[in-house]
Amino acid sequence: MLAALEVAMNEFLPAGTEITTTDPDKRVAQCLSKRSSYDTHVLQAGEDLFFVWFSPDLSRCGLNVPILDGGAVYAIDARGRILDRR
Repeated sequence: MLAALEVAMNEFLPAGTEITTTDPDKRVAQCLSKRSSYDTHVLQAGEDLFFVWFSPDLSRCGLNVPILDGGAVYAIDARGRILDRR
């Protein structure tokens, strides 16, 4: 389960990633660039299938801004392969 989470997180937001924006107020982009800004969930759907999803919580950065499509859901097999991402 932890391996599936690690594979998905490294694909979703690799360490050192910084999201860029043309918005003069870069606080949202900076917040979305931090792994700690996301709620993470892992569901084991079978012996060899895991679903991992990330959803942003901008309140962790002191922001009250709605984000409609800031997360992702991954299907990961027991060998650590990404089967699908949405």
